Amino acid sequence: MAFSIIVYIAWLGISIFYAMKKPYSKLENSALLFCLLIVDINRSWITNEELKVITYSTDPLNYSAYIIHRTFITPMIILIGINSVSRNSTVVKKAVAILISSFVLILIKIVLLEFNVVSFHQWNLFYDYLYYVLLHLFGYFVLYCYNSFVLKGVKK
Repeated sequence: MAFSIIVYIAWLGISIFYAMKKPYSKLENSALLFCLLIVDINRSWITNEELKVITYSTDPLNYSAYIIHRTFITPMIILIGINSVSRNSTVVKKAVAILISSFVLILIKIVLLEFNVVSFHQWNLFYDYLYYVLLHLFGYFVLYCYNSFVLKGVKK
């Protein structure tokens, strides 16, 4: 059951991202997706394999749901959250978008917890929420660096 819910959420996230009007270019979104994916996979490796504060199910379908969540859903929801506000929006609008998309990710994590896809040991949802907010801020930092280095070019 968890697998089908997670696949549907992943499909929905990819469809929404594809259909929405994006203020950032395809290259900016690609660079952002790549950086978010690297950070998210490394964080999950550290918390799951090294620190053992989060364990995931050994059932093949539940493990597949966990991998889909880690690989597709988290970066896509963050991309949707960042692209939902325009470039010139105020900090308050961007902060609200960050908090809402982080809350959506927490709701998806609650689904994973309810179906025993993941389980927490010395970890809780507040840490995940804080991580998602920081991942959004990292995304804005990547966009700032991309804009500074790639789009402006080197000045002589």
